[in-house]
Amino acid sequence: MSTETHAVDTNALYFTSLVTADGIEETRTRLGSTLQEIGKAIAGSTRPRVYALGGGASNAAMHGLKYLLDRFSDVPSDVQTGWQFVSRNPVSLDENSFLFLTSYSGQTPEILEAQQMAKAAGAKVIAITETDQTPLAKSADWVLDYRNKAVFTVPLALVYQVAGQVLLAQGAKAPGNQILDGIAKLPDAVAKLNEPSNTLAQKLAAEVPDVGMFYVLGTGPNYGLAYKLALSVVIENLWLDSAPVDSGEFYHGPIEIIAGDPKLDNSRAFLHLVGTDASRTVSQQAIDFCTKKGARQLVFDAKDYPDFGELFAPFALFVPTEWWVMHMAAQKNHDVDERRYMGKIGARWGEYA
Repeated sequence: MSTETHAVDTNALYFTSLVTADGIEETRTRLGSTLQEIGKAIAGSTRPRVYALGGGASNAAMHGLKYLLDRFSDVPSDVQTGWQFVSRNPVSLDENSFLFLTSYSGQTPEILEAQQMAKAAGAKVIAITETDQTPLAKSADWVLDYRNKAVFTVPLALVYQVAGQVLLAQGAKAPGNQILDGIAKLPDAVAKLNEPSNTLAQKLAAEVPDVGMFYVLGTGPNYGLAYKLALSVVIENLWLDSAPVDSGEFYHGPIEIIAGDPKLDNSRAFLHLVGTDASRTVSQQAIDFCTKKGARQLVFDAKDYPDFGELFAPFALFVPTEWWVMHMAAQKNHDVDERRYMGKIGARWGEYA
């Protein structure tokens, strides 16, 4: 195990744990009435259907919206990438549809194409983007401009509040208030995580300096974070191999990658995001199996963060996992903001030309 200390670049564009608390509070205050209006519109539709679209971290945040709507409401919803939506061209798209279109730059080609499809069908568009001046924002019905580099946590908090407002408008006061009250407490709770997360992350990064492949397991409210961490962080920001796995799917295939010999399994590790909701059972089963077989693993457990309720596990686990990424990058002397291709090989973000 390495004991050498490496400096973390807290000014990196990627690193957002230090600005998440302020971003959540600022948008909660400034956009509160807009979030309530969106929630009432969805709840007041005769047969509402929600589509949540985005790519990378933006897509990952939208899983939080679907989780809450599925669990507490009768509003059907789906999370897709922009290209999935455009290629499917769903026949259900109509004036009762609400599209949450997420793009930090507001110029992701497939998201803008989805917006055109939505407008043609009479659907309502909610743009989640950096500013109200992006191409995406300019023709949206509602704009949630979050003005912050926290492209996962702040949009996640925004759609949590939309879900809470939908529930209140439908008369489901208990879960609605639980969500909204929880968001109000988040800024203080998140701000307190940075110092202890830095210490924990440095220790965990030192345990896996030689690992080249990470399977990131999460489920329930944590699946969106697992998706983001694997695809938009470990691969994109660390340039290491990674794959997201729903913890409930671990037995159905991924389990076979464990050779049962620690020497053979030394180059890969399993990173577990564990919640305190009902999904905890399958997460613990995966951890127990990895332990039994001697597989390398890192465990980030929401029970270690009692200030966060079960619905808010992804906010709790985001901070230590992001600090872990920064320490992994530091010990490899890797710039997390460096890109080989993204934003360099196309006229617009998301193009390959």
